[in-house]
Amino acid sequence: MKTPSATRTTFDYRAPEDLDGLADALGTARGAVSVLGGGTMLVPDISHGTAQPDTVVDLARTGLSGLRRADGEVVVGAMTTYRDLLTTAPAPVPLLRRLAAGVTGGPQIRNRGTVGGSAAFANPSSDVPAALLALRARMRLLSPDGVREVPASDFYTGPFATVRRDDEALIEITLPDPGAASFGYVKFKLSVGSWPIVTATAVAESGGGLRVAVGGAGRVPVAVMLTEPADPADPEWLAHIRERVESELDSVGTWTDELAEGTYRRRIAGTIAARSVAALRGDDERR
Repeated sequence: MKTPSATRTTFDYRAPEDLDGLADALGTARGAVSVLGGGTMLVPDISHGTAQPDTVVDLARTGLSGLRRADGEVVVGAMTTYRDLLTTAPAPVPLLRRLAAGVTGGPQIRNRGTVGGSAAFANPSSDVPAALLALRARMRLLSPDGVREVPASDFYTGPFATVRRDDEALIEITLPDPGAASFGYVKFKLSVGSWPIVTATAVAESGGGLRVAVGGAGRVPVAVMLTEPADPADPEWLAHIRERVESELDSVGTWTDELAEGTYRRRIAGTIAARSVAALRGDDERR
């Protein structure tokens, strides 16, 4: 059916009720397709005229919310809200609960914003993309041709850009079960209500190894693996992680917006990464 938006734009609106219906809607949609999750980003963009889709496919009725364990993995439905992350007990991925508690935007965003929507929107300053990279997430995409999985490390191609095609929707995010892994999450913001300038997520895996992912500083999130003992109080170690993070950022390009220049984000990224390591060790009171 035809549905008018709040502006001059009109578009076809599809609201499939299951995954088969979703695949059909994606396959028969005309023109530019936007997939609607919680709507916290897409709806304002349509209202302001910055997004002008020919077809909107709404995931609200597809049953893609919630978290579950399956075959040694944690599966996060694309329509899982930040509130879902906060209220699911016990939390299968404590890092995601912590992220949800501090997400920018207050109750409205926590109640409506979705993990899948944030992941697919690919805002470089969002909390979600770098956290998924640190957790070794895989993005499950549905199209009329079936389902494919893409590692988070390959999913992001640039600011607000991913490998998702117009005939695909992100339906689930799968994570290796974290088991006894420990996490540290730190972000630097200019104000309580602003987007982060830099985010950093550290994951100390139970089998050994430390993975640190940084968001906000680069055009896409970046990650480094550290095998040497981590000591955020050691100036040599701090210099080392700064060098590693800056090298990764140089390879993808830095992110500049109205809040901060890329050069500034790059300059502080290593320090924020080190703080995330201190946070997982319990050494950083600012966490």
